This record gives sequence, C-alpha cells and structure tokens, in this order.
Amino acid sequence: MGPNLIDPAILHRQATQHAFDLDTIPWAQGIDPTRHFAPEAMAQLYHSPSYQLLDADERREFSRVVGLALAEMFIYLEEILLVPAVGTFMAKRGDRLSPDLRACLVDFIEEERKHAEMFWRLLELAAPEAYPTRKPLIYGARPIKNLGLQVMVRLPEVCLCWLWLALIFEERTIDLYRKYQAAPEADPLFASVHRYHMQDETRHVSIDQHLLAELWDPAPMWLRRLNVKLLSGILGMFTSPTTSPMTAVDAVIAKSPRLQARRADFERDIAGLRENMAFQQAHYSREVLPRTFALMDRYPEMAAIRTALPLYTPVAP
Repeated sequence: MGPNLIDPAILHRQATQHAFDLDTIPWAQGIDPTRHFAPEAMAQLYHSPSYQLLDADERREFSRVVGLALAEMFIYLEEILLVPAVGTFMAKRGDRLSPDLRACLVDFIEEERKHAEMFWRLLELAAPEAYPTRKPLIYGARPIKNLGLQVMVRLPEVCLCWLWLALIFEERTIDLYRKYQAAPEADPLFASVHRYHMQDETRHVSIDQHLLAELWDPAPMWLRRLNVKLLSGILGMFTSPTTSPMTAVDAVIAKSPRLQARRADFERDIAGLRENMAFQQAHYSREVLPRTFALMDRYPEMAAIRTALPLYTPVAP
C-alpha cells in the first residue's frame, strides 16, 4: 500500500454504508424561481468589473446558466469520460486487479452513473423547455472533442490525463458544496443535489489515488510529460472558460437588451479570466484543491501544468 492510500476494502465498505437512493433527494420540492441555480460567487465574472453592470434579476439569470452548465459538466465528465475509461481499465487489467480494488471501481462506476441520472433529473426540473431530450444545451458535442474522448476511453493506460481530470473535478465538488452552503440565494434543491454528489466524490478522490498508483506511477517519464501537455490543453478550457460565461452573457442580454451596448465589456473580462487571479483563487487554487495540489507536488513533471493552472506552484512534499 502506497503512502496515504486508504485500503480499498475500507473504501468499499464506506460505499455500502453511505449509499443513497435517488428517491432520497427531495425532488418534490421543485425549483424555486426566485433563487439562483448556483451560488453567485460561482459566476465566472463575479470577480470582474463587468459583473457590476448587472442588477439583481440579471445576476439571477446569469446564475441560471452557471447552474445548468455545472450539471452538464459533471454528466459529461462522469458518464461520458470516467465510466468508460475505468471500465476499459478494469477489462484490460483483468485478474491483475486485487478483488478489493475491483470492488471499489465497480462502486465508482455505479455511483457515477447514478450521478449522471441525478443531474439529468435536476436539469429537466430546472429547465424543462431547454431539455426536451437528454442533450446538452451549453456543452454541445464537437467532432474533435468526441475524437479525443474516444481515444482517451479506449486507451486509458496511454492517455493518462483523465486521471488528473478526475482528481481535479471530483475534489472540486467539496468546495462547490461549501459554496452552496454559504449562499442563501441558492436554490435548495440544487444545493441538495450537490450535497449528495459531494458525499460520493469525497471517497472517489481516494479511489483516484489508487488509479494514479496503478497507471501514472509505472508510466515512463516521456509518457507522463506528454500527458501533462494534453492535460494542460484540456484544463485550459476550464481555467480560461468561454463557452459557459458567454452563454450566460447572451442569456442575460436576451432578457435585458440595455446590456447589448456593454457586450464588449463582458467579452473583455471573459477573455481575461486566465489572468484574473481572484477567479483562479476561487476555483482552481490550493485552497480549493488541497489534495490534488499535494499529489501534484509528488511528481516533478506536474510543474509544467502551470501553463493551464496558474496558481499551482510546486511545494516540496
């Protein structure tokens, strides 16, 4: 057992002890239209000058897109990327996986599928007109993205960057739920769904550490460095986001045409998010991702991730 790895038997036991059924979530309370779908602090422009141009109703409209985008993002990462990647890894390892770790990974897959269903139900309740079928509204499929995804899930032992994506976004669920807890403006059902999500993902971070030990640790340095470059390209879409914030700006302007004259201000601030350290601190810092950053510290090759993760500075482990 490597350093700081939790015994898979313990993780499997925790999965059984803390399992929840989707019907446990209080769906019947519905969505409160007077509340935000996401904490106001999650708005990508929250720390930018242009956010001050929005009145209370416009900020609520902005949060609507942010909340929907978060749900879509988790569906994509978990159901479309992690479930098939872990499934392929398990099939290729076969009997070489210990029974306890295999049990953990089976839990992982079942829980990620449950999370995808949970977020789809939330999207359908929150915006039924936008989701008549289960197709993403904000993060539509692109051929090049789909091609990269297919390579990643078919060759999870070569395209290793999915391991770090899992760590980053699964640990982020903990901070995200804290933000929901601290946001009285947030819709209670959205907060409840993110609480249940966080409950599983906290344990998934520990499973991810086992996957790092199985796949990243034995990989040759050239392959690790290649995957850090791949990871930087993917991660940059999140640390320098454009799709979600521009969709939110467009939605706000559609309801408040007066803001059309200030569109250039919004575009300028969105383009500047990579250099906006308040934004980076709130979303992709050591305070938000303490376990992920600590794991990165163990691998010298991860220092290069600063091109996409500007607040990461290696610390001697």
